[in-house]
Amino acid sequence: MDYTYQEILRQPDTWRETLHYLQEKESYCAQFLNEKHDNVIFTGCGSSYNLSLSASHLWQAGKQVPARGVPSSETFLFPQGVFLPQNHYLIFGISRSGETTETVKALQHFQDKFKGKTIGVSCEENSSLLKTADYQVALPFAREESVVMTQSFSSMLLSFLFLSCSPSKSASNLSSLPEILEKHLPAGEKAIKDLASDLSFDKFIFLGDGPYHGIAWEGSLKLKEMSVTSTETFHFLEFRHGPKSVVDEKTLIIALTSQKAFSWEKEVILEMIDLGATILHLGKSPLHSPRTTEITFPEETLDDFSLPVLYLPFLQLLGYYRAKNKGLNPDSPRHLTKVVKI
Repeated sequence: MDYTYQEILRQPDTWRETLHYLQEKESYCAQFLNEKHDNVIFTGCGSSYNLSLSASHLWQAGKQVPARGVPSSETFLFPQGVFLPQNHYLIFGISRSGETTETVKALQHFQDKFKGKTIGVSCEENSSLLKTADYQVALPFAREESVVMTQSFSSMLLSFLFLSCSPSKSASNLSSLPEILEKHLPAGEKAIKDLASDLSFDKFIFLGDGPYHGIAWEGSLKLKEMSVTSTETFHFLEFRHGPKSVVDEKTLIIALTSQKAFSWEKEVILEMIDLGATILHLGKSPLHSPRTTEITFPEETLDDFSLPVLYLPFLQLLGYYRAKNKGLNPDSPRHLTKVVKI
């Protein structure tokens, strides 16, 4: 059995371990959360950059502090567009291996040039990133054999979600996520497997708004990495401004809907169905529309903070099963290595 598949399906257990670790580390994490800061920066490369996009949205909404996700290279190649010299920052450097060249350099450059504290987030306890950072968040139980990030991504996102919420919200809303995923995995996996068996699709469009936009980018990347498929990613309403011209009967649109903007997002989906697209819909409320495969989560405890984490395993399975149907090895994607160093 492929490492990638095992690691995707292991996520309920990994999430339990993540939440237990964070509860044990609450007093330690409070130290950097209480550091003086005007802004928060999340930075990483590849999947970790996609993670930064969602984490920054969740953090700003939860903590009411300006937050932004940027690629690690931007922090030292074009720092004037990221940092203001008079401000104090918290900067989270994110790297599964903790050895990604740009992310280690991002923290080092920040420490040399700007004011604030650095937090390293990694799945490797003795990594260069964690040795560089002022504070460390280590999730060794989310390590992966696979080249592509799956359980490591969702566990790190869950960590940021936990840290960005109030303690009461963290405990009540997040503790149920592993059980909810276990409940929906069997039927959701079958739906994804059936959809991925159709190799007639030649265009794949991922749509997501707000905290779901980084998740849309990550789903797009997983499909691209594992199955060598060209993909595009947009906000829902932005897709109507020109890009929808590519839609036809060979288009699969992966729609990650929110609660807050569902009425707007639904109208875009219905328009794309009229243009001939097939839809994979992940959301809280069903669409009941033609040419639509749906995975929905009706649980009352779920909201626009917690739903993005639940969408991830199903997007990962889409990449996995399309790769298998194309005769490719998801554990060994073309041109890719587990750690990227310069």
